Amino acid sequence: MRSNNQKENQALTPMQKQAVLVCIVCALAALLTIGITLTMLKRGKNPTEQPGDSSIITPAPAPEGEEDISDHYQINQTSSALLTGTSDAGDAYQEQTLFIGDSNTVRLYASGLISLQQFCAKEGIGTSAALHEGIVTFKRDDNRYTIAQAVAKMKPRRVVIMLGTNDNGMNTEDFISNYTALVQAIQASYPYTDIIVNTVPPVPSNHSNYPNMDQTRIDDFNMALLTMCEQLGVKFLNSAEALKDANGYGNVDYYQSGDIHLKPAGLKVLLKYLRTHAYETEDRRPDTNNIPTRAEYTANPSSAVEAPSSSEEVSSSAVEEKTEYQAGYRVDKTGGGTLTCGNESGKSLTVKVTSAAQTVTVTAVPEDGYVFVKWSDGVTKRTRTDTNFDQNVDVTAVFAAASIQISSSGKAALGDSYTFKATLKGKYLDASSIRWYVNGSEVTQAAGKTTIKGEVDPSMLGGKFRVYATASYNDCTVTSNKLELTVSGAPSSSSSSTSSSGASSKEDKPASSKDETSASSKEDKPASSKEEKPASSSSNGTSESTGSSSKVEKPASSAASSKVEKPTSSSQSSSSSKVEKPASSKQEHTASSKEDEPATSKEEKSASSKAEASASKEAVN
Repeated sequence: MRSNNQKENQALTPMQKQAVLVCIVCALAALLTIGITLTMLKRGKNPTEQPGDSSIITPAPAPEGEEDISDHYQINQTSSALLTGTSDAGDAYQEQTLFIGDSNTVRLYASGLISLQQFCAKEGIGTSAALHEGIVTFKRDDNRYTIAQAVAKMKPRRVVIMLGTNDNGMNTEDFISNYTALVQAIQASYPYTDIIVNTVPPVPSNHSNYPNMDQTRIDDFNMALLTMCEQLGVKFLNSAEALKDANGYGNVDYYQSGDIHLKPAGLKVLLKYLRTHAYETEDRRPDTNNIPTRAEYTANPSSAVEAPSSSEEVSSSAVEEKTEYQAGYRVDKTGGGTLTCGNESGKSLTVKVTSAAQTVTVTAVPEDGYVFVKWSDGVTKRTRTDTNFDQNVDVTAVFAAASIQISSSGKAALGDSYTFKATLKGKYLDASSIRWYVNGSEVTQAAGKTTIKGEVDPSMLGGKFRVYATASYNDCTVTSNKLELTVSGAPSSSSSSTSSSGASSKEDKPASSKDETSASSKEDKPASSKEEKPASSSSNGTSESTGSSSKVEKPASSAASSKVEKPTSSSQSSSSSKVEKPASSKQEHTASSKEDEPATSKEEKSASSKAEASASKEAVN
């Protein structure tokens, strides 16, 4: 009886069974929620964000029957150029960005998502046209500017470039070559802006309106763009991952039917991705003044950037109503030069403009060891003239260090050769601008060469040759140090001399013979401080130098420190370690004047004059 009661107590009632089942279901739901939350946290996402939030990169389902090419696109997630997820940088980040591109960039403006001052774009352009074509205009300015030139005038905090859709028929190498040139042009035109290269937008699998588009080629372009960004030191925005479906094509919800152009929904996803993959750095811009106003944009024009409409044109009388502006010019904080305007000069100049028709001319003058690069608004000429004022002018002159140094080596002895070499320093100097000069005259056949070689021939004996080189950039010339090559004496049947063309050499000491052949190379110093005096006998000397000094042996009336042989009227000594003493001056004159020695000092001067006249021709091969 007791046993039966225990069994009844152990059995669960239907209500209890239902409660247990509910607890199990709740536990499973809790575990599932925890698992999803942990997964999202590992991916860096906020679990409170809605599924439609563009910061969550979840590929959309692909249309049925669509080919899966998702494995083709492989991006190095550890690349230093790749922008990774951040918190939303907000509207201010977006408003400080200038958007560069083609029709999809134009649509950002047409949809009211960015302002007129935030884009430089044209429908249908590719990378080549973006580099070379003047597509940007400004109010009250008849000029058309390339994108790089426009960036310099608009002085943006950062630029985002999105080009490539119209280059789909190009091979990857040519595409990257054009793109690289464009990025470098922007860097050179306005180095103070951050550059972000956005991916070429993907296309949906149904792009029947543009049947020649190839998504795998677009993927190839984008993978190559990441490598390019690493090499150029700019950032890569992988917005393609936010615009693709699960199969690797463009999400059909973001595109017009059968088209490759983004709808407003896709454009908003693009901008959201930009703000949540932000690149924020220190603002390096020297100024944000004097930014011109973009010209009116007309929807679907042959050119996306139109000149001012007739209703916006301002008459000259209206311009004259404002009678005072300020034109400010300054040298960049890195220095390197000064500015001149009329009789004024300095690191900073301010000119009061009292009439729109007034003309202000300012010249940027580089200091020694510098060249002028450009003005901050993109003008590359050293001397600029501003006129037709309708607002203040505030620009900065940018200079860069540059120099050329020459060195020499080899021998300056009769029949031997010597070499001069030029070394350039500074990113703006190019070897093609090198010019060589000998005794003040340009050696035209040596233009553009970093190394020149020459050979000493009899016509050069007795000559002095001052050698230097110049290099230039942007109408600025830098001059090298000067080296002097001196060849003294006259030819002799048994004479020899060796010398290095160093920067300086010791003073040549007088020898005991008239027939002396010596050579030296100096930097900005005369060949000798004392005049060489003829001796009473004929002898042969050798000159050797190591480094930057030369040693000349004195005439030997006793044993010399080097071996020198002297010819006589009847025989030569068979021993190279001894030097015969000179005979009488009369006998030596008879024995040697016909062979080696110039007759008089007058003849010696004549030979020296002729050699110097022909030196610039012979000094360079």
